[in-house]
Amino acid sequence: MEDEKTNKKLKTNLSENNDKNKIIVLPLIIQKQILRLLYEEKNDMDSFQILKEFPNKIINYSLVDSNWFKNSQKLFNNFFPHIYFDKNNNYNFKINNNYNNNNSNSNNKFKLVYNDLIKTIRIDYFDINNESINYINSLKSLETVNVECFHGCCLFTNSIWVLTYLNKLNNKDLIINFELSLDCSDPYEPTDLKIIEKEEFKFKTNLFKVEYDFEYETTYGFVYEMIKELNPKYLIIEPAQCVSDSGESHLQQYHSISKLNQNYESVEIIKDFIPLYALYRFLQSPNLHTLKFDLQFHFLSSIYDNQIKNNNNNNNNNNNNNNNNNNNNNNNNNNNNNNNNNNSDCDSNIESSKDSGDKDKTELDFNKMDNFKFIDFGNYDYDEELRFKVHDDIKFYIDNGINEDNQIYCAYSRSENECISIPPYSMSLWNQCLKLLSTNSTITNLSISHNCGDGCDFDSNFNGLFNENFFNDFMNSLANNKTIKTLSLDFTYQTYQSEYEYKGKNNINLINKSIPPMLDKNTTLESIVIIYGRDSGNDLELSKEISNLTKNKKCKITIINKIK
Repeated sequence: MEDEKTNKKLKTNLSENNDKNKIIVLPLIIQKQILRLLYEEKNDMDSFQILKEFPNKIINYSLVDSNWFKNSQKLFNNFFPHIYFDKNNNYNFKINNNYNNNNSNSNNKFKLVYNDLIKTIRIDYFDINNESINYINSLKSLETVNVECFHGCCLFTNSIWVLTYLNKLNNKDLIINFELSLDCSDPYEPTDLKIIEKEEFKFKTNLFKVEYDFEYETTYGFVYEMIKELNPKYLIIEPAQCVSDSGESHLQQYHSISKLNQNYESVEIIKDFIPLYALYRFLQSPNLHTLKFDLQFHFLSSIYDNQIKNNNNNNNNNNNNNNNNNNNNNNNNNNNNNNNNNNSDCDSNIESSKDSGDKDKTELDFNKMDNFKFIDFGNYDYDEELRFKVHDDIKFYIDNGINEDNQIYCAYSRSENECISIPPYSMSLWNQCLKLLSTNSTITNLSISHNCGDGCDFDSNFNGLFNENFFNDFMNSLANNKTIKTLSLDFTYQTYQSEYEYKGKNNINLINKSIPPMLDKNTTLESIVIIYGRDSGNDLELSKEISNLTKNKKCKITIINKIK
């Protein structure tokens, strides 16, 4: 490349003696920086968007002069992932041959797309074969391979071991990332796949991202198998935006996925709730710095409510034995007053376990109680025998262990309309989660959202109240943590404005009352975002109100009202 001197100018046919036509050219180093900014601006675009813009916009940058071409060539091949197209495959988009990097002229140094400079390549999952591997091995500067689904939504029930082709990659330092979309209604999966024997994966995976829709006839058990075999550092799981008529999607394997926790650095489970045991295992991840997930706060509140009921029932039984009817009546009244969370109609279906509120009466070692083999639970009309069942006797779980992959309290879909009972170990398990949250020393970015799903009227009828003891315990654990710097708490579903507006306000008041004491004690937090689902007032004013109530001036407080 030509020497980049600060005073070097572009050649021009205009006379330098004519001041009106004289052009002052920016130094090449500034031109290069401008060009970089132009490419960085387009770096957020999807590769398929770039396909459309390529002939008219992007290619024009390279036609200014030879320096711009050389810089454009380098920036283009560095910034933008290039797409591998199998010539025998039919995709859902038109291929632009100028952009296609695996055509016959792709190693021509006078073309913008130049193999020797390519850093990242995108490839369809079902294009992974000997031919594509040979092409990938020819790319001298390649650093990352992104495996995706160019056909839209796919299934990989019979095709996980196609990935063994990637073991043939010469560069063992290549990073293989996965971004997959799953669907059971009309998925794409070739029927002519070669039978490939299972083989240990010898390549590195950083990111495993999967978007899924409601499970119907075929289930997604292969997701767990892929995560287990790929052992990614970054995990992102998210339901599809357009959920089925049955209601929201929910993946019933989070407990199993959480046990594969030794390599996770970031886990984001977006708009789907996890069971308590999954939270327990995720919090034990030795390298985790980012954790985002949803919890069913209705379930957690109910654990505390159930404890109150059991304590009062025990008191009533003692009073009955003493024939003290007056005190018995008073206790019944106290029970009604203290149980401030008669949450919803589905609570009336609860068959409370005798020990569900008994705290620390039985020593439980949760590190040993989930030693189970993975079961592929279906999410739609699955066998009644596979449903999660609650046993009153805690000894059952001590003898048989616990698998919470399919543990659901609030019905997540419209086909499920009942709440199950509370397992007798739940309070002990929640207490262990609180201790782990309080003492965790690796997580710096934490995001927790409330999510009850479509089938529970705790949210849909705006009829629920958080148990105050639950919320105080939750805030205390956050207050004691010494590593979390960024915290997000999303209470959207439980603070809607409605005909039950007073309950939404009560929850908001409880939240606003609990945040300042937590901030007073936690001096590590640098940013907290509190998300409401109703118009609870001016965002800035609420932030100022909480700021005025806390001595912590270090933490930035942001209030977001999703519904105005």
